[in-house]
Formats: sequence, structure tokens, C-alpha cells
Amino acid sequence: MPFNTLLLSCCLLPGRTSHREDGVEISLQPASGETVLFFNIDDQSNPNCKFRQLLGLDQEGSKICDLIVFYVKGSERIICFVELKGGDIKKAKDQVIETYTSFNQFLRVSNSSLRFTAKTYIVFNGSVPREVDTYKEELKYKFGEGNYAISRNSDFGAFVRGEKYQPKGKRKKSR
Repeated sequence: MPFNTLLLSCCLLPGRTSHREDGVEISLQPASGETVLFFNIDDQSNPNCKFRQLLGLDQEGSKICDLIVFYVKGSERIICFVELKGGDIKKAKDQVIETYTSFNQFLRVSNSSLRFTAKTYIVFNGSVPREVDTYKEELKYKFGEGNYAISRNSDFGAFVRGEKYQPKGKRKKSR
């Protein structure tokens, strides 16, 4: 079971709800009634985590994302696959898709009754490539509408909670 490995290994980042890697950061401030667990599954930044081997992603050329974030509120269970990138969004997209696919296959074999919403969040600090719309379509196909984001915003709380984006600007005065 992947969560046994995640919880009992060096993948769990106890008490942490943020992570920084290569100048890119992600964070989520838990609200009342929420449980948030961060797992650093990338063996490049966390060599003690053996999650890559469990999922069979230890083969040459296999890709794994940086983090898995487990979010719970009430009966809602979300597993968010997170990649922090300084530039290459295509590579980030490939990493989250491959990790999710392997994770989901492993879960379905071990226990097909488990229910969760899979999401992905790619946070980057580079320039937006021309192909970003193509990447978003691929993520939408894999994760579903509203379950993916490519963003420069390090705070992904609103995304994981499913809150709609509210652009900043002038508010209309009520009469």
C-alpha cells in the first residue's frame, strides 16, 4: 500500500505545509477541519524516500514529481501531484502524469475500493512556453476539468480546495 510507505518512510515532511526547491516554493495554510500532509517523493532531493521503487519508477528514463500532497476535509480526499520547476513545463507535465499513472495503477491493484480526487499543480518561475495550452489539454484529459493548474502562485490552497479564481481588481460599489 503506497500510503504505508509514505507515512512510515522518510517521504513524509512532518509538520510542514510548504516546500522549496531550486528557488521555487509551494505552500498551503490549513484551515480549521483540514488535514494536509506533504510527502517529498523525489529521490533527487530526498534520497531516503524509496517511493520511486515501490511505483516501479526506478527504471532508466522514468519520471517522478517532487511532492504528493494529501488533503482531507470532511469526506473529501484529494491527492495532489506537485512539481516545482524553474523552467521546463513540458518535463513537469510529464513527471506529474507518469507519477499519477503509476500511483493510480498501484492503488487499483492493491485496493480498487479506494476513492479520492486526483489533482496536479505545477508551480514554476520561468517563462510561459507557447505550448502551454497543449500541456493544459493533456493535464485536463488525465486529471479532469478543474483538477490541474500551471501557475506561478506558490500558494495553492484555493486550488486544492476547489475555490474559483477571483481576479484582483476594482470591486463594483453596491447601491
